[in-house]
Amino acid sequence: MKAEFISTSVTKSNLLYNIGQAIIAGFWGYFLFLGILFITKTVSSLMQTDGAIVYEATDFILPLIGFFLLFLIKMLENYKDM
Repeated sequence: MKAEFISTSVTKSNLLYNIGQAIIAGFWGYFLFLGILFITKTVSSLMQTDGAIVYEATDFILPLIGFFLLFLIKMLENYKDM
């Protein structure tokens, strides 16, 4: 009976590359979510009578959901491929 050892080594540069790809995907998610939010606010202000567009601090904090979701998705995809 013969035993075989299969080992995969995760190098530091490969790990940094995967984290970098996940961060880039996270920023895409942030800006995509932020863009949808801005478009929605703009269209809704065009429909209202006063027509004022008001951006609040929460409008920039809420898209962090998009960042974390796409970051996690990309990180898990990269982890699966390791």
